[in-house]
Amino acid sequence: MRKYKVVTDFSDLKDAELDVEAANAVKGLSGNPDFTFAGNELKDFTTDAGDYHTAMGSLATGGKLAVTAKNTARTTLEKSFGAVAVIVNQQANGVLGKLQGSGIPLTEQPSYDVQPVPVNFRVDNGANGVMNVAVDKSTVTDHGTVFAYTPVVNAPSDINLWTLKPANGHSAVVKGLPAGAAYLFSAAYKGRDDDDLVWASAITKYVSN
Repeated sequence: MRKYKVVTDFSDLKDAELDVEAANAVKGLSGNPDFTFAGNELKDFTTDAGDYHTAMGSLATGGKLAVTAKNTARTTLEKSFGAVAVIVNQQANGVLGKLQGSGIPLTEQPSYDVQPVPVNFRVDNGANGVMNVAVDKSTVTDHGTVFAYTPVVNAPSDINLWTLKPANGHSAVVKGLPAGAAYLFSAAYKGRDDDDLVWASAITKYVSN
């Protein structure tokens, strides 16, 4: 599924393009019930867009001073345009119709699949305090697996606080656990670095002698 946001950096636009896009955004956002601006963001942007348009109109006859005024107005407009665009992305929350209604140009976001709960998570007893943990390969592209374990006694409710054992593949060997102790085990596929780990339901196992 394609995902979109509005552009928040307008520095690459040509002068005339910025003038047009700013005017489109003022039209799209003025009175638009999908967006609320708690401060003066929209008011400032509207003023800056008007000032820039006026400065653009003065270029033909204004000489160097007009160019300087245009450049100054552009810098101010880019800043307020970007501030408005950030708010639009936050409040639209990815809803394409709202984004399009803002009048701001769209950019397609890279798509990726969120990792599912691990498939067929299992824990097998080895010997001398060794536990073998494994999952099946993810149904989407992953970057390995993170296994987690902790003693049952006083186990944190947040699995992220357990002892973590990353693996490049889908299995690992946990060593050095005290024989006879009860441990909780879980696993999660590794996705992108900024993705939350989606943990499998914990499995309780007693460590073998």
